[in-house]
Amino acid sequence: DLPPREASDIAWSEYNHHWSGFFVVLVGAMALLAQGGIRWARHWPLVFLGLAGFLFLRSDPEVWPMGAVGFWESLRDVEVLQHRFYVVLVVAFAWFEWRVRMGKARGRAVYVFPLLCAAGGVLLLTHSHAIANVKEQLLIEITHTPLALAGIAAGWARWIEMRIDRDSHPVVWR
Repeated sequence: DLPPREASDIAWSEYNHHWSGFFVVLVGAMALLAQGGIRWARHWPLVFLGLAGFLFLRSDPEVWPMGAVGFWESLRDVEVLQHRFYVVLVVAFAWFEWRVRMGKARGRAVYVFPLLCAAGGVLLLTHSHAIANVKEQLLIEITHTPLALAGIAAGWARWIEMRIDRDSHPVVWR
């Protein structure tokens, strides 16, 4: 049996979702600036490291590093395990895309970001929260759907962008 969610649980969750959204908007804004020729904005993938750190600390308040439940013990909970996996996923695509932006990634490594982005979106579609109130659980899971679909679209859009022949489409690459 799951305990009912209290107002403090809802506030914690909303705070986390709002700040996560802030990081995503900041990434998007910096990526647009980079496309516009602003040189420092090409480091936009590193903003994902801020998101990963935030999620690592705040996603599950009852487990390590903020709560009483130890790290290894916490991984027995599927929801916590998913949150930890998402943190690793975010760090991975931040690292790989930053290397691409800096010209340090070659070969197939340049496709890691779009693949992980799309895979993360797919995984977010399967992410669930264990909440006693089925209506609340459904509403939370429904709010993940647009973000998941945006992640899938962003991943495949980046894949297509990288596959386009730059010489035959000069307008796209100005």
